[in-house]
Amino acid sequence: MAYKLSCLISGIFMLFLAAGCSSLSSYTYTTQQARLSISQGRFGDALSVFPEKAARGKNEVLIRLERATLLQALGEYEESSREFQLAADRIRQYEDRAVVSAGRTASQAGSLLLNEQVQPYEGEDFEKILIHAMNAVNYLMRGDLEGARVEIRNAYRRQNELADKHAKALQKAESSAGGWERSFEKADRDGYQGLKEKAGNVHSVYQNAFAYYISSLVYELGGEADEAYIDLKKGILAAPGSRSIQKDLIRLSRELGFPEDEQMWQARYGELESAYGRGIDIFVIFQHGSAPVKVPLSLPIPLSEGGFAFASLPVYRFVPSGTRAGAVLWEGQSVETSVVSDMDAIASRTLLDEFPVLFAKQAARLYFKARMTNRMSREYGALGAITGTLASAVTEQADLRAWATLPKEIQAARVFVPEHTRRITLKSIPGGHEAEVEIPEGTRHLIVLCRDTDAGLNLQTKAY
Repeated sequence: MAYKLSCLISGIFMLFLAAGCSSLSSYTYTTQQARLSISQGRFGDALSVFPEKAARGKNEVLIRLERATLLQALGEYEESSREFQLAADRIRQYEDRAVVSAGRTASQAGSLLLNEQVQPYEGEDFEKILIHAMNAVNYLMRGDLEGARVEIRNAYRRQNELADKHAKALQKAESSAGGWERSFEKADRDGYQGLKEKAGNVHSVYQNAFAYYISSLVYELGGEADEAYIDLKKGILAAPGSRSIQKDLIRLSRELGFPEDEQMWQARYGELESAYGRGIDIFVIFQHGSAPVKVPLSLPIPLSEGGFAFASLPVYRFVPSGTRAGAVLWEGQSVETSVVSDMDAIASRTLLDEFPVLFAKQAARLYFKARMTNRMSREYGALGAITGTLASAVTEQADLRAWATLPKEIQAARVFVPEHTRRITLKSIPGGHEAEVEIPEGTRHLIVLCRDTDAGLNLQTKAY
């Protein structure tokens, strides 16, 4: 009996190691390195910690998303698009696998016995939408409007699919995990209340304002102002406080000959500076800060046999940023960027919406582990009970994986400068990092893609 118990203990801890706890800590360390390099403006160094050869196994999607983000910051748009596409394709494979393979079955069994870290990372729902929005930017910066259109259509399709999928998963989770409301109240007190406050006006992660705003730009560049106007009206619902979207709604309603709409937007948002304009159209995408970090939260879950077990669930920790916005300056005039996508708020809303599903998985896992512990107690006595309890506690770890190289916020500004203007200045506020932006002769539209760092502004431009 002692030999069997020894073998059992060894097997449990071998599974624990196989679950990837060491690889998770390694990945966490890697993302910390990357975040530090990004903050110092060293995007090439950040990319080096996510080599192409590392895009394998259960973290493949994550690695490709990190690489795509950094390649975009380096101006390697074609390679960035490739990584985004590979990540999107892999996520589809995970989602659409009709026949469960032996490997998948083993992974699910390991997840039930251990934790979610044994499963391949499939991305948060908001990340799956953002993949296509950010890839649309890649195509815009390459001058490929049709490619950008394709990615926007992909983003819209994903929004609809994921909204439907989440509704079904939520219904199933709520019916299978009785008592989760009490646990949520406990989570509220211990860490999820902050998510509620941070989520703010984000009511749905399936309506991404950045995707809509980029779509409106694509349509305008393609001469389809009416389609751009439709997407702006969708975008303002997702980001009602965005001054940039508000201005474009006022401007386009006038240009399209919708006086009643123009009056409605003006009554709602007031007379906004630079809402109208002629000349060179400059569209600034301004990114700053770092996306939130997942940390573990211990949460008691009642067991059917009586008593409690402690689950480990993820909760977000927000990373402060010294930058508030960007400012576009020309000929004594200045316009600030405004928030289009707040990653803190979007990530918070995602986690809040997913709580019942996360709870259902955790409850099933803890019930299984409790039965295993009871069986070990019956077969091996007190030592078996202690071993089972210890194994359950040690292997219960929250899945803290997330797309780490995203900015804290994506902001935008739309300005029209005189035809003779050959240069504008982009400035972070406060902080005062500045960069001169040259406007080539003959430019009608100029896209400026910028990420603020402690070392200065990293930017690229594309003239149309």
